[in-house]
Amino acid sequence: MGTVLRGLAILLFLSLGHIKSTAQHSYDFDSLLKHNPYYEPVLRAVADTFKLFEDQYPLEFTVSTDLKALAKNKYKDVYQEATVKYQIADTLAITRKVRIKPRGEFRLKNCRYAPLRVNVKKTTEIFELLDDLDKIKLVVPCRGLNVHQNYVFNEFLAYKLYNVLTDYSFRVRLIKVDFHDTSGKQEPQSIHTFIIESHKNLAKRTDAFPYELEKASAKHAQEEHAVMMYLFNLMIGNTDYSISGGHNIKLLKSKDPTIPLLIPVPYDFDYCGLVDATYAIPGDHVSIKEVTEREYLGYCTSEEALTKGVQTFLEKKEDILNVARNFQWLDERELKKSIRFLEEFYWILEDPKKIDFRIRKACRESK
Repeated sequence: MGTVLRGLAILLFLSLGHIKSTAQHSYDFDSLLKHNPYYEPVLRAVADTFKLFEDQYPLEFTVSTDLKALAKNKYKDVYQEATVKYQIADTLAITRKVRIKPRGEFRLKNCRYAPLRVNVKKTTEIFELLDDLDKIKLVVPCRGLNVHQNYVFNEFLAYKLYNVLTDYSFRVRLIKVDFHDTSGKQEPQSIHTFIIESHKNLAKRTDAFPYELEKASAKHAQEEHAVMMYLFNLMIGNTDYSISGGHNIKLLKSKDPTIPLLIPVPYDFDYCGLVDATYAIPGDHVSIKEVTEREYLGYCTSEEALTKGVQTFLEKKEDILNVARNFQWLDERELKKSIRFLEEFYWILEDPKKIDFRIRKACRESK
């Protein structure tokens, strides 16, 4: 992948006629195509290799915007202009004008740095590949401390674990972002963050429709996929979700007629025990006192669906643990803690008495 990009970058660089100099050159993606249509085949080749969620290495972006204004206006729900620069080669970069704004609920109110929504304005010059990325969710550390960076890494890990279990899960990609303050009032900041696949793109990838339902209930959910979600949330120690409330869950309607009910897909895991954020406090709807405790919030399903779900998790045990063991972004101490937390989940699944007490007898009756 890296070799392909470098080769295409060199081809683009030569075609632009700037081989004489080693100075940095940046080109606005749309303007370059609009005024120089000759370069479209080369740029299209570069874009087609830009598999946003298929490659594992972190992307590196520079985001330039007024950081002070972004913080000041975070409650106004308005976009502000920014420029994103993507480095293709040492001397070649592509820039793009975007709009960004803070998003979220708790983190919007309580964090120094709120999660961001990046809005890429569509134009006729944007390739179909990039059209699916019109609104990108960007998860950033709550505060500029190493511990908060670890929260982001652990939440990213949670998404990757669900990817092991089912295709009906949001894909994610790590990004190293250098924030430059255009007002010149703040020092440049460098963080690792990640972007989340859109609901629309998830539906397209899984041959489904994105579905919105104001008053959903467990009865609307397909049992097999609901059990997977319930057990996954138990695994990562997450109680911050609700089908009926539409909280931290997106719904899909499969095009497959053998799946007539809805498929729930969880997201937003910063309140889970795997992350163990200092600001995460269990809600009033659960009996646990710490997020590192586990409580099953799944609704009661058929014995067949539950047994099949448990078996899937057991079959995927080594795959799941290996994803955690090979996760390179956490320091040794934090990684051991995360692996231990996942292993404790399997102590439940590998003990029939614990399954009976912690899951079967703990399930809730759907209304």
